Amino acid sequence: MKFNQIIGQELVKSHLTETVNHNRISHAQLFLGPESCGSLPLAIAYAQFIFCKNRTQTDSCGVCSSCIKVEKLSHPDLHFSFPIHLLKSTRTADDVFLKWKEQLEKTYYFSLKEWYSTLGNDNKQGTIGTEESQRIVKKISLKSFEGGYKILIMWMPEQMNIQAANKLLKIIEEPPKDTLFILVSENQENIISTILSRTQLVKIPKLKEEELATYLTEKEGLQKEEALTYAHLAEGNVSLAISLMENKEQASFNLDNFIKWMRLCYTRNIGETIDWVDSIAGAGRETQKNFIVFALGMFRQSIVGHYADSDLVVLTTSQRKFLDKFSPFINHKNIVVLTQVLNDAYFHLERNANPKILFLDTSLKIYAYLKRK
Repeated sequence: MKFNQIIGQELVKSHLTETVNHNRISHAQLFLGPESCGSLPLAIAYAQFIFCKNRTQTDSCGVCSSCIKVEKLSHPDLHFSFPIHLLKSTRTADDVFLKWKEQLEKTYYFSLKEWYSTLGNDNKQGTIGTEESQRIVKKISLKSFEGGYKILIMWMPEQMNIQAANKLLKIIEEPPKDTLFILVSENQENIISTILSRTQLVKIPKLKEEELATYLTEKEGLQKEEALTYAHLAEGNVSLAISLMENKEQASFNLDNFIKWMRLCYTRNIGETIDWVDSIAGAGRETQKNFIVFALGMFRQSIVGHYADSDLVVLTTSQRKFLDKFSPFINHKNIVVLTQVLNDAYFHLERNANPKILFLDTSLKIYAYLKRK
């Protein structure tokens, strides 16, 4: 992958190319950024730039033998590590590498949940375990096949257990000559501190809405207004923007239910609220979680519309009409508690809470906070 194929992130691209051009490549780097902002494609493009035989000052050539091998994910000196579902038949990344290729061939912008879905179970937690660490140490200890750098890209190091991390400490701290570790993470706090302290931080910001909207217009064929809407709702998350775009029925479901829910909470109609809870409880768990995320987004839209220039809020016509009436009821006195109520609901949904009890309890809490002025 070439840098010019990556959405936005011009400052990060410039920093990475300069480290190569000035021979200042740190042997262990942490690419830290929010979900689906481009951290993984940046790591792959960085590796391709280092391997490239005919690179310019700003990008790899894309046509030399090394670039072609990276594009095909077959370069012998480029290694990947990522969380997997530990089973009898799958113990290391090598065991599911074909699925990893399948995922990257589909898109370089994907979430951990999407990866787990590709593995076959999006509800099962993945792990980078001790056998994976042993595999990494063995591969990195070998001589370079092509006489240059050996590069390991570890995606989601926060999923590595302590035993696995301990096996990697020494080789990360004192790697063989011309070895580069790139850890691609979304949550710095969940990375084991002894690993974290041995890396140089490269911060990857979330994408600007304009950058994401341009991508959606040019690559996905959306009209500008529609692209801006999805870019705004996704808050720089490419994977989420694509998901919203591909699931318009879900978006309609979310908006209709949000409007009905807020009206019921405002009027405190307990009988109809129970009927609504029965209805939403019949939807699948992923639909319910998606709805909670949508509701959080609508609360944020309301508070921005209430306190800032309305041009900052990009909405569909139906959303705009409702929020014009609804947004005054979301204010500085209740936005924090309302957001926490929905975050708590999402947390418990992920842990298989009874949806009827959860949504009724959440509704009663919203009853109490919605009219707070």
